[in-house]
Amino acid sequence: MADRYAARPRSGVISEVSIRGLLGPERVRRPKLRGGRVAALALATSACLWGNLAFAQATPPVGAQPPTRESVERGVAEGTLSRSGPVSVDTSEVERAPCPLASPDFAGIRLKLTSVSFGGMSDLPGFDLSGSYAEYIGTEQPVSVICEIRDRAATALRQAGYLAAVQVPPQKIESGAVKLDVLLAHLARVQIKGDPGASEGILLRYLNKLTQDPVFNTHTAERYLLLAKDVPGLDVRLALRPIEGSPGEVVGEVSVRRVPVYAELGLQNYGSRSVGRYNLLARAQLNGLTGLGDATTLSFFTTTDLDEQKVLQIGHDMRLGGEGLMLHGDFTYGWTNPAVTGAASDFHSRTLSASLEGAYPVVRSQSYNLSIALGGQIANQDLDFGNIPLTRDRLRVLYGRVETSGVSKASLTGRDGFTPFEPHWSWGMVTEVRQGLNIWDATNGCSGAGCPVLVPGRVTPSRVEGTAKGFVVRASGVFDYRPVRALTLSLQPRAQYSPDRLLSYEEFSGGNYTIGRGYDPGAIIGDSGVGVRGEVRIGSLIPRVAGGNALQPYGFVDAAWVWNHDSGTPNDPDKIVSVGGGLRAAIHDAIRLDVGVAVPLRETLGTNVKGKARFMLNLSFQLLPWRL
Repeated sequence: MADRYAARPRSGVISEVSIRGLLGPERVRRPKLRGGRVAALALATSACLWGNLAFAQATPPVGAQPPTRESVERGVAEGTLSRSGPVSVDTSEVERAPCPLASPDFAGIRLKLTSVSFGGMSDLPGFDLSGSYAEYIGTEQPVSVICEIRDRAATALRQAGYLAAVQVPPQKIESGAVKLDVLLAHLARVQIKGDPGASEGILLRYLNKLTQDPVFNTHTAERYLLLAKDVPGLDVRLALRPIEGSPGEVVGEVSVRRVPVYAELGLQNYGSRSVGRYNLLARAQLNGLTGLGDATTLSFFTTTDLDEQKVLQIGHDMRLGGEGLMLHGDFTYGWTNPAVTGAASDFHSRTLSASLEGAYPVVRSQSYNLSIALGGQIANQDLDFGNIPLTRDRLRVLYGRVETSGVSKASLTGRDGFTPFEPHWSWGMVTEVRQGLNIWDATNGCSGAGCPVLVPGRVTPSRVEGTAKGFVVRASGVFDYRPVRALTLSLQPRAQYSPDRLLSYEEFSGGNYTIGRGYDPGAIIGDSGVGVRGEVRIGSLIPRVAGGNALQPYGFVDAAWVWNHDSGTPNDPDKIVSVGGGLRAAIHDAIRLDVGVAVPLRETLGTNVKGKARFMLNLSFQLLPWRL
């Protein structure tokens, strides 16, 4: 599932890290033997029962391991098709009465203020406006102080989100008692301008919520406008127009721009040598097919050699009700046939993954977001040597997730010199808890000579001691800070903890797809791990003019550590460190390019990469809507 409200990729580059992409491990190779596999090999050899087959089952060669989550789900982790900006409520045509006491004709008149009352506040009985006049009570002031009180009261109402006009009615001021009238806006109805397609119903369910309140509030409107803007393929803007002859009544005109289809192509060279360095991604998103605020995503990921790896994915989102509840499901099927040096036959793996989840935005605003999700996933992985089955993994997982994000409020309006797209600071965090379930033929691991999976002819899991009932806590984040507009400091931490020996699909890994640019995906893997990507970026990826070009140089440092619960891991924790830099480019709002060089600073078991610079390429091209 693509990320929703947490920090999203700012470019269309295939591997730009998103919050969701940071969560799951991935790899296409396992660089070291597991303790359970060493035990399996020793048992098979001493019993002389399995011969070559037992050896293959116990220790598939490097590159022949089943891939895990992110190397399979590239279409999810790297999807950047749907992008949205901030929302606004245009109130420029809502009239506010002038103050007649501001005229120079009243400049010499003074009064001793004793009290101030506000009419028209019956719909806001608990709202306190005393702060607008308290300091003037009991003092002699020019009559124009009434205008000052009016302006302060109007400011207080606007800061609370209410659209209001505070007026000074004709009156005879006796004993210093002043009366003011407050005209609060009420949204009487919503009109849609433009073609929302089949999504008109869900759009009205969100925006008609604004007509149910006796007083229009921009803070409340922000939630429902953002929910409307979250509907795939729609860009909305609300403008308020006064209704002639009905003071305080306004109509909401909703301008809609609709994009029914997004499509893009991508190319990168982040893969391993055994599976293929260069990869292609074709992805399309069909919006509003059912009228439920839905999006159907189709993606196909492949190595340039079609025999090495292919992944097909189908996903669907739909929205239920009028508060942003979303149901998401996806299905992924992957084929991997790594080129393994010295293999006498063909190693190949098959991965099937399906998930279903519901997500709800508890808080939806421009400055802060909080959402929760609950879902389930099944994953089946098979690894074969020719026609001989080697390993079988069956995972059934229940998970819960919390996503939060925030951005500088001052940047949303530009008061601090920054913009909503490149704010002074922003952050996003995701925490996910996963629990494997022992249902539907889930894999059970074990250890020791009495382990039933080690009997002759029995197919083992990818990790003999691994269990599908593992408990996992994952956390990831993105933290960006700009001391000045032309400089960005970015940290992207990622961590996982598990007390269990996990199967391949659930483990934490380091490498090109997560943390550790310059290393093959899955250069290090473990039950638990922690890592961080640090970047310094110069300039902006947002062109100065629409459809223009932008360049952004950057430098980085990546580091990751992993821990395993196996007895046969003497180098625990294993770690990787890399440094490098590159250049990102945005071209005509349609092409995104990321080129760079990464240099690994540490070896990992079974590799010889320390100090060897690796060229990194990541390119995406938006096909629909066509922008060139």
